[in-house]
Amino acid sequence: MKKIFKYSLMLLVAGFALSSCGDTYEYTPAEAPAGAQVYFSNEMAETIELSKSQSSFNVTVLRANTEGELTVPVTATLPEGSIFNIPASVTFPDGANAADVVITYNPEDLNYGDYTDITLQVGDETFTTPYGVSSYSFKAGATAWISLGTGQYRDDLFTSWYSIENLTYEVEIEKNVVEEGLYRVVNPYGATYPYNDPGDWDASQNYYLVIDATDPDYVWFSEFHTGTDWGKGEMWFLSFVQYQLNRGVSLDALKSQAPQYFGTFKDGLITMPEPNSILAGRGDDGYWYSNGNGMFAIALPGAKIANYTIEYEYVGRFIATDKQYYVEGIPSFGDDVVSAKAALVTDETYDTVREQIIAGEAGVDVADGEAFRLPFDETGTYYVLIIAFNEAGEVANELASKVNAVIEGGVPSINWEALYVGSYYYDLLSDPEKEDYAIDEDLVLSRDADNASHFQIAPWGSDVTLEFVMNEDGSLTIPADQPTGISGQHGELYITDVQTFTGGDSRYANYVSFFKDNVFTFYTIYYNDQDTYGVCEDTFTLTGNAGVKSAVRVSHKKIADFKDVKTVTRLEKRNVKYFAAK
Repeated sequence: MKKIFKYSLMLLVAGFALSSCGDTYEYTPAEAPAGAQVYFSNEMAETIELSKSQSSFNVTVLRANTEGELTVPVTATLPEGSIFNIPASVTFPDGANAADVVITYNPEDLNYGDYTDITLQVGDETFTTPYGVSSYSFKAGATAWISLGTGQYRDDLFTSWYSIENLTYEVEIEKNVVEEGLYRVVNPYGATYPYNDPGDWDASQNYYLVIDATDPDYVWFSEFHTGTDWGKGEMWFLSFVQYQLNRGVSLDALKSQAPQYFGTFKDGLITMPEPNSILAGRGDDGYWYSNGNGMFAIALPGAKIANYTIEYEYVGRFIATDKQYYVEGIPSFGDDVVSAKAALVTDETYDTVREQIIAGEAGVDVADGEAFRLPFDETGTYYVLIIAFNEAGEVANELASKVNAVIEGGVPSINWEALYVGSYYYDLLSDPEKEDYAIDEDLVLSRDADNASHFQIAPWGSDVTLEFVMNEDGSLTIPADQPTGISGQHGELYITDVQTFTGGDSRYANYVSFFKDNVFTFYTIYYNDQDTYGVCEDTFTLTGNAGVKSAVRVSHKKIADFKDVKTVTRLEKRNVKYFAAK
């Protein structure tokens, strides 16, 4: 608005420059319109919703000249055989500037979902005005949707892009009165979406997520536009079922060949538990994976979305007096978890131990917020497997959190020599557009005294270290599965470089980590079993010799302020189309 005003002012000044203040002009006022000046308001609705409990509705006509009673002819255009009866004229009482065209219908002839196109026109041009519209076109009918009231909605669509919490919040839910089993959610990503800020969504109209639960064992939805844009195009979603239907696959074929991509509708609760069963789009970027956690759910009014979430915080290694080693951690559970068991497993024992836990033959009981320990006897990579149960004793959710457990003497000790100090920039946790950076200063770069190509940076945000290797060609490699101390949505994140993560995939040949001009540039992947954050450009800039404080102090936020990725509510998964498919 300011720019428009400024531009208009410039035109005004330019106009004055063409004449002087003493010049005179002959002013001829515009001819005032004559007659009644009848018109329709240009702010009238495009659609008029009707009800079977009524038999008529009104369309208001206006006039500028209010003197005397006036009857104005009205011409109506509508389909042949229409149920609507429209009078041929409308009468203004003396002194009134408005009159109603009363349109009648038989409510028994009103069919839900059917709308009629109608145009009303002032029937005599002598009654019109050049300053107002003389016709009004609209649709009239009864919606097939009725509101059921307020239900619950658990988001797992935006979460797959931005690694934000699977929040459950209230939404309005409507039911189709023509076809049993059709439901729609009103503006699930509008004002009620907790992560939206004013201006993030289009408030000029409603956006509907239509759910087809006509077969409660095979639930799906068609393309859904959210009306929400976080700066890179409107976000929209498409169930994998609809995607296949668009490609010509029949619904019956999908039910028999790919039932996992459908959801279910039971006891007022719609769920789609298969991860990546929904596709996402933003602007014209193409398709991406969504519903990455399989937690998308809708609860009709009166039903409830149960909270069976599991989180695990790794505390560290514990050594008992008898030299027994343990992995120690603290679990957190959703309100509806009744009981839970945990066990330490490997890739080889995972499936067997899981079945034993479910059968009650293995695992230790664990409780919300209470630390527990699991013993191990060999150095290696393990998973803390936690299985949560509901009231019926059924598996409600499970989590496998990776931990690297070490026995003293299990790995050769390394003699690290401190070389330099520097500042590490965490691309994952920074937002350059907002000049909001996560940088650790005065970190120590050390080198393996017995291997000149082996380096580490310590400390890295906490008591963990980042190890990497400088190869003969000058490239840098970060070995896989290094813990970071940073928490993602589903537990601690691990780190490696792009080349290691993709196995040298040629599509990512440009993302090779390197060292140049005292700067280590790492193209990194942060990940755990369920989250993947791709192609982050981290840098470590040398600023001085080891033991000497940096001469340049960077006044940015420290990594300690960003220890939990969930605090970064709009973190993008770059290249997620490829990485989610791995």
